[in-house]
Amino acid sequence: MTVFESHLTPGNLKNFHIYITAILGHLTPTDVDAPPKAPGPIRLEFKDLKVKADIPRSRHGRPRKFIREPAFVKGFFERTGAAVGDTVLFEEIGPAHFRLSLRKAALEPAEA
Repeated sequence: MTVFESHLTPGNLKNFHIYITAILGHLTPTDVDAPPKAPGPIRLEFKDLKVKADIPRSRHGRPRKFIREPAFVKGFFERTGAAVGDTVLFEEIGPAHFRLSLRKAALEPAEA
């Protein structure tokens, strides 16, 4: 079982997207002589939330480094209580198919 990680930033929570930098290279075989090709859609699931999402492309056709499916991402954030600094875990369960979970950031001990 392969698990990839993505740390949440304020921009993720504000814009309802999740960075997929960690899995992007895994999804996209690269050809040294050609520009990177954008991979096909990926399937994401969290409990009963499921989505088949296309990876956005830049205006130059390169894959973007985030997934933006606002309804799915918002539902995931709300159900998990996601916060800045938490880590989204992508557990690979098949080709281009991932089960998401959230690892909460460790809290700093309060100063005495």
